[in-house]
Amino acid sequence: MIRKFALISALMVAHLSAAAAKEKPNVVFIVADDLGYGDLGCYGCEDIRTPSLDRLAAGGVRLTQGYVSAPYCGPSRAGFMTGRYQQRHGYWRNPGNWPVDRTQGLDLEEETMADLLRRGGYRTCAIAKWHLGAAEQFHPINRGFDEFFGFLTGGHQYFPEQYEKSRLRWSRDHSDTETPYLYHYTTPLQINGVELPEQEGYLTDQLTDYAIGFMKRAEEGPFFIYLPFNAPHVPLEAPAETIAKYESIGDEKRRTYAAMVDNLDMNIGRLLDHLEETGQRANTLVVFISDNGGKPQNGGFNGPLRGHKGQVYEGGVRVPFIVSWPAALPAGRVCATPIISLDLLPTFAAASGVEPGGKPLDGVNVLPWLRGTADGRPHEALFWERAQQRGMREGDWKAVRRTENGRWRLYELNSDPGEENDLSTQHPERLEAMKARYAEWWDTLAPSRWEDPKY
Repeated sequence: MIRKFALISALMVAHLSAAAAKEKPNVVFIVADDLGYGDLGCYGCEDIRTPSLDRLAAGGVRLTQGYVSAPYCGPSRAGFMTGRYQQRHGYWRNPGNWPVDRTQGLDLEEETMADLLRRGGYRTCAIAKWHLGAAEQFHPINRGFDEFFGFLTGGHQYFPEQYEKSRLRWSRDHSDTETPYLYHYTTPLQINGVELPEQEGYLTDQLTDYAIGFMKRAEEGPFFIYLPFNAPHVPLEAPAETIAKYESIGDEKRRTYAAMVDNLDMNIGRLLDHLEETGQRANTLVVFISDNGGKPQNGGFNGPLRGHKGQVYEGGVRVPFIVSWPAALPAGRVCATPIISLDLLPTFAAASGVEPGGKPLDGVNVLPWLRGTADGRPHEALFWERAQQRGMREGDWKAVRRTENGRWRLYELNSDPGEENDLSTQHPERLEAMKARYAEWWDTLAPSRWEDPKY
């Protein structure tokens, strides 16, 4: 009798999941800022507690070889927002913070994931860090989003009193400029282009409050929330009571960083709880990534990986990457297939049934790989650059050049994920073939739309 009941229950769950998957799922895309590969419990972290993200991973697919297309900030975001290597549309560097600069931002001819999903009937909202251009034409409201709450530049203070101190200091030191808010931690928060006074409370909490409010306003769905938190990016600031939980961590920066990650995890838990309480969790596709690797000098930890934010070694471009959609993806699966953030836009397109309408994509729909039903890999090769650095992965081989005139090194990632053993002299023909392929990719890229990309 018990077996019969269990079978009936399983069939009912399968039926409900299939029915839910036929509807357009809500999409919640969460980005952490400068979070290290080794900074979550589900990725082996022992000194920071992350129960909410561990729960997300247990209920979905955790990628062990998930990548971003750049080892830092704006270029990484320009890649996943368009599904195309950001260099294809001239986005080689972080943009400046000039609200009158009509070049430093995401190319207006590129379709964003918000453009795509809004065409499919989604209500769209961007919250927190934008960093894709400060001029009006680059504003989220003009790039496919119905609502925006956050800041346009690369960072923000976490407490209003700290923000005010930074703003006054910047204004005093730059009283001769007509743009007193250029320093990106002192650009004001805003809603839909209207600047706001600083609000009481911790910024990560405020951003989550707005996200939950949007979910309530858009509960008839489908909705798309793009939530690129600035935590745990500097400035290192966290609630005192959360820092106190980590008094056993001796390094002050790591202690505050841990508290920032703890608070971020707690707020992601609030989002997941709301979806569950309102019956929307099963058919909500939730993705969590970091925009690049962690920065050890600011408290981040990249586990066994070499390098950090700003470098094309694995520690700069391999990131925590979790995908959960209970109605359509298995729970508790660990995926070792190399997948890159460029794949998110076409995956969202496939999940929502909306055809991409922009230029040819570099990303692909990776739902079959997430389910474990596809053979092979979605990409023959992956490419990176940052200033004078070059990086390429082909199969399990990784070629890296650290400086403009430096030699290329070759690593076999399956046996050497820490990129410690240079095999370039043992496999010179393979390295030369990879360098030639990299040169072919380089020749397809557009010139930088601002500044020299080597610097």
